[in-house]
Amino acid sequence: MAFSKEEFIEGFVSETQEHIDAINNGIIQYKSTPGNKELLSAILRELHTIKGTGRMMGYPVIESLSHGLEDVFKGIREEKYELNDHIVQLTFHTSDCIQRVLRKIVEEGNDELNISEYMETFKKASSGLFFTTDNLNIDLNDSDDDEVFELEEKDDTLENITSIRIDINRINEIIRSFDNLIIRQFRFKHQLEEFEARLNATEGNVMHELPKQLKEDLLQTETAIFDTQHQLLNLRMLPLDMVLTPLKKEVESDSLKLKKNIELDIPKTEFLLDKAILENLKGILLHLIRNSMDHGIETPEERKAIGKTDRGHISVFAQQNSNHIIIYVIDDGRGIQYEQVRKKAIELFPNDQKEIENMSHKELEQYLYISGLSTKEQTTELSGRGVGLDVVRTDMEKIKGRIKIKSKENEGTTFELKIPLSLATQQGLFVHTGNMKLMIPSNYIAEIANVEERDITIIQGQSYISLHNMLIPLYFLSSIIGGEQNENTSSVIVVEYLETQIAIVADSIDQYETVVVNPLPPVMQKLEAVQGVVYDENYAIIPILNIPDIMRRLRRLLAYDMRKYEIKNKKHTFTVLVIDDSATTRQIEKAIFETDGYIVETAVDGIDALDILKTKHVDAIITDIKMPRMDGITFLSNLRRTPEFDNTPVIIVSGVYDPETKEKFMNAGAQSFIVKSEFQRGNLLQAVKELLGE
Repeated sequence: MAFSKEEFIEGFVSETQEHIDAINNGIIQYKSTPGNKELLSAILRELHTIKGTGRMMGYPVIESLSHGLEDVFKGIREEKYELNDHIVQLTFHTSDCIQRVLRKIVEEGNDELNISEYMETFKKASSGLFFTTDNLNIDLNDSDDDEVFELEEKDDTLENITSIRIDINRINEIIRSFDNLIIRQFRFKHQLEEFEARLNATEGNVMHELPKQLKEDLLQTETAIFDTQHQLLNLRMLPLDMVLTPLKKEVESDSLKLKKNIELDIPKTEFLLDKAILENLKGILLHLIRNSMDHGIETPEERKAIGKTDRGHISVFAQQNSNHIIIYVIDDGRGIQYEQVRKKAIELFPNDQKEIENMSHKELEQYLYISGLSTKEQTTELSGRGVGLDVVRTDMEKIKGRIKIKSKENEGTTFELKIPLSLATQQGLFVHTGNMKLMIPSNYIAEIANVEERDITIIQGQSYISLHNMLIPLYFLSSIIGGEQNENTSSVIVVEYLETQIAIVADSIDQYETVVVNPLPPVMQKLEAVQGVVYDENYAIIPILNIPDIMRRLRRLLAYDMRKYEIKNKKHTFTVLVIDDSATTRQIEKAIFETDGYIVETAVDGIDALDILKTKHVDAIITDIKMPRMDGITFLSNLRRTPEFDNTPVIIVSGVYDPETKEKFMNAGAQSFIVKSEFQRGNLLQAVKELLGE
């Protein structure tokens, strides 16, 4: 029987892509641990496998590219030369070229490309001669430069996915859900037939039983339908790691261009997100990481001058909160230069100079999302093109997400992205204004407030309510939607977007629901204030409000500029000290507490912590057990011998647990013990709040 490679193309492409990912990850690790023979051997095995399968499938270009790069790495193994930045760049260029060839195989059925420049470069590199990769930015299809740029810039890995692998257990769950629906359908049919028979027999004494049975079956059927719907929607979900893993290669390549020493930490996750969300998410994360690399992370010389290590650190990690994923992008760089932002904002908006001069740092952050604002004096290839974070803001709106920023000078910046798991469904509040029923998406809702007339303050014609020591502008939804204004302010929803909050008054609040989102009908396409529609039980159209647009519209109605006002009697801000030798753990816990308004100090071990306590006051301490130089139990013993910290609350967060260890720490003076395997944002915060009496 003749060999037909068409039957194996899909598997070959998928397998080769996996080998390329392994090579890219391997070279990043090898660069951090030069001389690691196991890593070097693994890279050579991956290249050898690509070469062999390429030859077997009859794709000479794939075979030649992998063979040429294999010769380069053999030279490293034979100690003819060492790994350098040029070889790293050559590896990335080659992997990109192989990916382009794979696309050509899928789309055209062949790998006919001119790779003479690559082969010449491999020859120089494997001979130990000087070479550059500048000549590899060429058009392998002999087309215009613009087309090459689009090909290189466009990442259609996600966009072109038309089929996905589904775990058999997920399919079995859907089948079971459908079986339940069929059973319920049969029961309904049987009960209706019985109902008709009894009606005909005029057996009035059982009539009261049937409605109850029908209601119970209806409820169970609705539950089964919702479960089936949920399972079906999950078929569109793809792993978040599909977006996160390739970022490591991008950062390594970009750090070489910037001549900065940057480490990217991305723990593996098991989260699944809607494919439509992932398609936008990679660009969002890449832009934020490049922003941190270019604007945030200092040069090695600058870092050393202020007492930092010469290696910058960027961490990207995710956690799930109900039906949302929260992704943090954290760097340990210079932080946002707020005075530079203020200066640039005044240049862009000279008419608002007086107002901008009096803005707090948090208020200035709104200008970071404006197109054309950049705090860098010199442009770079990565993020100095005047694009700013407006691209991120726009793309986050597309996926119904929210972004927050926290930054501290010389300590770094944290971007917090809150993203729904799926775009197919929407959680939110149904509200009424006039004769209209509307939905407010939950991802913009900060809280629902009960407001009385005495809580309302009027400043220069604008109404405000006082909540959590802030004055928040108050608006009636009818002022945008139309209709008669209801003076009743008992139904107030506080919504938040880009660090700005406003309070919206509705006539009444109906209920909180999870619904399937439908696109706008043609007649509503031009309504920017509406982002989609849902249908109620009577198939009436219920608009979903586009809160960012609503807030922009309400801003135009301000009689006085819409700003947050600090109330004089600010509540006390607590300070916590986080002690852990893991940089990622420190950053995660730091982000958790700062998100809730705490001031956070960090230490790598007990000695570092004791030095900090000599100069700074802290209200609570969170510490690991096993740490270099001074471990947790030794630190706790030293702490309790100091009268000043005799009663300071201490919480142990440990990766190991046994009753004896816990008892040992509790006897030494710890107030709480949390196991990392059971770690959640809520239980750590709650433990601190209880100990501080909040």
